[in-house]
Amino acid sequence: MADFLSYTGTVGIQVIILFLMIGVGFIISKKGFLTSDGAAQMTNLLLYIVTPCVIISSFESMEFNKKSAGELLIAAGCAVATHVIGFLLGFIIFRKAEKKDKVLLICGGTLSNCGFMGIPMAQALVGDHGVFLASVYIAVFNLFVWTVGYMMFTGGKLNLKKAIINPGVIGILIGLVIFFGNINLPYPISSAVKFFSDVNSPLAMVVIGFHLATVPLKLEKGDGKMFISIALRLIVVPLICLAVFRGCGLRGELLEACIIPAAAPSAAIVMMFAAKFDGNTKLASKGMSLSHILSIIAMPLTLTICRLFI
Repeated sequence: MADFLSYTGTVGIQVIILFLMIGVGFIISKKGFLTSDGAAQMTNLLLYIVTPCVIISSFESMEFNKKSAGELLIAAGCAVATHVIGFLLGFIIFRKAEKKDKVLLICGGTLSNCGFMGIPMAQALVGDHGVFLASVYIAVFNLFVWTVGYMMFTGGKLNLKKAIINPGVIGILIGLVIFFGNINLPYPISSAVKFFSDVNSPLAMVVIGFHLATVPLKLEKGDGKMFISIALRLIVVPLICLAVFRGCGLRGELLEACIIPAAAPSAAIVMMFAAKFDGNTKLASKGMSLSHILSIIAMPLTLTICRLFI
């Protein structure tokens, strides 16, 4: 019981730490210290430099053996299953929603902020082993974003090139070469990669805080479906995945590392796609923002339940 309460406190503290950093982004946005151009540049830095470095650093820290290779494959399978479950539930629950909103509700309930929120949480709770296992989720996430997600927003078009060639997947591919080849990067390169990976959490949280500060969160009539989508993302999908993965025999850090990114709030890419493809940006922005705020309660709850079964 003491260990259980200690874990719950640890998760809660980590979420509070992340939201304190989000608060910094919120404040500097309100004060005008960070503009939309600056936030966009920080996002590019995160996507193209920092996130791949996080992935590469986590793969370099792991020693290749039969067990770790098997865990990597299992984590990839769990990531695919998580997205399939999310999309299937979304299509069923929101089948009668207006066409323009349906895409946002389904994608918002399925696609998680696995890089910006999932990786820092995995690092805090499971360490480098957790980041190693959770990193593969980013590659699977990108595949679903640029195939299923892209097709839904564009009405049938497929961007296979971006599904394969993007920072997350490239980082995974480099990491896999390092991992399976038992390659030790030269110290200067390894150190530089590690330094970049260390700024992932604060930089990502500041960007999220900036976006929270720019979105009006006043509740309006018709927001009920949005809250169902948020509940799908924060509670329903991760708990169903927990039951399925545990039923398949997963335990310990492997199970925990698979659930952490699955329990993260809605992905910012949903809001970006809404803006790019003439979607309901107000609904997308509000949904993403409230999802992050409510994750203060939901993530500790979900991960604590997960802890009971590992």
